[in-house]
Parts: sequence; C-alpha cells; structure tokens
Amino acid sequence: MIGKVIVVTGAESGIGREIAKTCSAEGATLVLAGLSLSGMEETAAQCGGDHISCCTTDISDEAQVTSLVAHAVQRHGAMHGLVANAGITGPRNALVDIALHDWRSVIDIDLTGTFLTVREAARHMIEQGQGGSIVITGSSTAIRPLSGFLPYIAAKGGLHAMAEALALELGSHRIRVNTLVPGTTATPLTHAMDGYLAKAALALPLGEVTEAAELGRYVAFALSDAVPHMTGSLLKVDSGRTVA
Repeated sequence: MIGKVIVVTGAESGIGREIAKTCSAEGATLVLAGLSLSGMEETAAQCGGDHISCCTTDISDEAQVTSLVAHAVQRHGAMHGLVANAGITGPRNALVDIALHDWRSVIDIDLTGTFLTVREAARHMIEQGQGGSIVITGSSTAIRPLSGFLPYIAAKGGLHAMAEALALELGSHRIRVNTLVPGTTATPLTHAMDGYLAKAALALPLGEVTEAAELGRYVAFALSDAVPHMTGSLLKVDSGRTVA
C-alpha cells in the first residue's frame, strides 16, 4: 500500500483503529477521521510515523464530510481509498419503545453519514481518474438479526445494498466497493461488557469471537492492489455467525 492515501472514519478506537494500524504498517498514508481528537491521536501514535493526519469529522454533517476529503487531498495530494467505518449502535429497545429521535440518529449517522462520505470520496476519485477502493463497514446483524436493534439493523442492511449498487455504478471508473461484515468482535467496548464475549463465543461455529486486528488485516487486503477484481462483495469475518 506504499504510496496510497487512505481515509479511515471511526478511527479513534476499536475496529477503525486496527484498520488504520494495519494500513499504516503496510505503507499507506492515512487520514484519520472521527469525533474524538484524543482518540485519533492515540491511534496515530500507535501507527507511528509522520504519514498520518487527523480530521475531526461528524459524518452526518455534509460540510464536515466535504472538508474531510478536501483535507486529505490538500494535505497529501490524492485519495486512493476510503474505509467508511464510522457508526453507532444506538440504544437497545423493542419496536414499540423506539423513539423517533433514536431511529433518526442511527439512520443519520450509519446510513446517511456513510452515503455522504462515500459520495464525496467518489467525486474525488472520479475526478482523479486513477480508480480507487472503498470498504464500508456493515454488520452480521443485517444478515442474522438480533432483537432490539432495529434502527441499526435497518441502517446496516441499507449499507449492504448500497455497496452493491455502488460497485455496479462505480465499476466503470475502476472504483471497487466492498462491505466488511464483522461478527461479534473483541474491542475495548465489548471487553468492558462483563461476560459478553465469552457468552457470545458459545453461539459461534468456530467457538471464539473475532479479534479487531483480524478485521484490520482483511480490510487492508481488500483495499490493496492484490485483489483488483474484487468488488460488490460481502466480506464476512464472523466466526460463522451468519450461518449458525
């Protein structure tokens, strides 16, 4: 990935941090985007080197997304890849208890925010004329739902469909679009949920949850030139959750 400029949203922790670390280790220049500057700075410190910049970005704000891509191009001269990873889960509620503002919050960030990010990145990649690679973070719950997370499942299901449509539309510009489909993943957030990971592992065919670093390696592979014809794919790394 030497010479590639990659933008990673939701880069301040968890899966986004591991994606950034792997891309950095493979030689990419990174633009880290997220809401927490201190979190992004910690990610940058773990990546090491002076090939990283940070841009505080609320992806549900169109102007901030435009500024993010402009920052990448002005600071680093190009943009070759995007990892649209930022998102929220929202509160767990039964259908009859979901407040409209909670529904809108999840949809605005997870679905609309990702749309805005991908649209702005694609605009530049098309103008640049060198192709590109986009990875969108979906979810195994969009394939095998869990009760209580309707807004999140609806948003992630929308992302899965959107990525396939984008792969079709952007293919003529040599821009590949794929969807990462994580299962239950060990992150600082899930580690803090007492007993959750151990219980979740019991329901998985492989008997263990996914490590975030593995997702980072897979995304870096999907972004790279090693798979120039992989597009429109659901990249499942879920210990078999979606087939259980």
